[in-house]
Amino acid sequence: MPLEGSPSSPSRIAGLAPLAAKSLVNQVVDAIVEATAKGIFLPGDRIVEAEVARSLNVSRIPVREALRLLESQGVVVSERYRGMSLMSVDIDRLEKILKVRLALEKLAGAEVMAKLRTDPDVLAPLEQVLADMHAAGAAEDGFRVASLDTEFHLCLCRLSGNEVLVRTIEPLSRQLTIIFGLSTMKKGVQSIVAEHDEVIAALRAGDQAAYDELMQVHILDYSRAVDYEHLVEQLRKLERRKKAG
Repeated sequence: MPLEGSPSSPSRIAGLAPLAAKSLVNQVVDAIVEATAKGIFLPGDRIVEAEVARSLNVSRIPVREALRLLESQGVVVSERYRGMSLMSVDIDRLEKILKVRLALEKLAGAEVMAKLRTDPDVLAPLEQVLADMHAAGAAEDGFRVASLDTEFHLCLCRLSGNEVLVRTIEPLSRQLTIIFGLSTMKKGVQSIVAEHDEVIAALRAGDQAAYDELMQVHILDYSRAVDYEHLVEQLRKLERRKKAG
């Protein structure tokens, strides 16, 4: 018979949070990220807990928890006297995110290429994500492409086997999905998918210098070519015109 207060004690188990509540919080998180990636919410918008709860037909409790989680991941920011607002996409902030990504993914690529020398099938999971991206691109599903774009880069980092690297990049994943989603409004989804064909080809080639150069273009140069602040302003103007007319 277990001692009172031991790990198997019913009194301890009773203190565990219900899984259903956590699942609902995650659904709210996903809904907010998807709405932002699709331009329904826009970077810099104030997020009103009660309005989100009403729109999603849930209580305010899971929305509040979802916003706390998103705040910890940089997707929303809490401002004094203003409440919660969505992350900004100013060039300064994006540059910091992209430079961290570039450093991490260069390291991931080096470790994956080292594994390829003894295991030619190491890229199979990454190739499956890319196949799904091609299908989403063919269907012109911008948000699906953006979500898979994030999954592609997370998968690359996971394949490195470096758990510290993975734990560093995972908290950025929802910010990346939003950035990728906005980019699909400026760039064709087919061209975005094709960029990832090049990444896998570079990994297969095993040339670290060539891979690093490609990732510089893929992560930094292509992103710099999209004026996210201007895009958001255009979307705001379009929204105002719709409301006015």
